[in-house]
Amino acid sequence: MKQIKVEWCENFIKAVFRKHVPEGGGIYTGCFWDMAERSGLWERGTYGTPMSQALENLTKVEAVHDDKGNFLYHVFKLA
Repeated sequence: MKQIKVEWCENFIKAVFRKHVPEGGGIYTGCFWDMAERSGLWERGTYGTPMSQALENLTKVEAVHDDKGNFLYHVFKLA
């Protein structure tokens, strides 16, 4: 795998949020990882990568629940 820089991943994350996520909203983690994989900045099944570091730098993970409090899914939100 090519050398990926955390800065490239941070720029990718910012661009994804700017283009696809309304202000204050979140993006489903599965959808994000699919886009990151297609971008060539992340490889499925890898951990501790520059993308992981960039996500840690810029986002937080939130759980989404239905109106009865049942867990639905996780989203990344800009911190």
